[in-house]
Amino acid sequence: MNGALRLAAGCLLCGMLTATAAPGSNPGAAGVRHWKASELDSRPQIKTHVMPEYPKDLPSGVRGRVVLDLYVSEVGVVEDIKVVRAEPAGRFEEAAKRAFWPARFTPGLRKGKAVPSLVRIEVSFGD
Repeated sequence: MNGALRLAAGCLLCGMLTATAAPGSNPGAAGVRHWKASELDSRPQIKTHVMPEYPKDLPSGVRGRVVLDLYVSEVGVVEDIKVVRAEPAGRFEEAAKRAFWPARFTPGLRKGKAVPSLVRIEVSFGD
């Protein structure tokens, strides 16, 4: 059984993935400032298909969800991933992170220039 992405705000990938504004400052990899969606002229768009794998050590039917902040570089590479929330905790976080490390995005744009940006996503498992 694979994980499924769920809508967190606006649609980017078949109604499943979105860049959202996250509160507070957002230093990602190496302390670089990553711009929130509300600060961008154009939000990052996912270019790769992402399908998280259901953890093999969990019995089928266990449901959960993980909210991740993806720190995306100005060239669209995921530089860092932070878990914002996970329910139930300790079950699905690694599977969700593992699925998004290789993801590629179009860069977020601010004043016509590609900039590092923050993408918040929600991943659901067992639905």
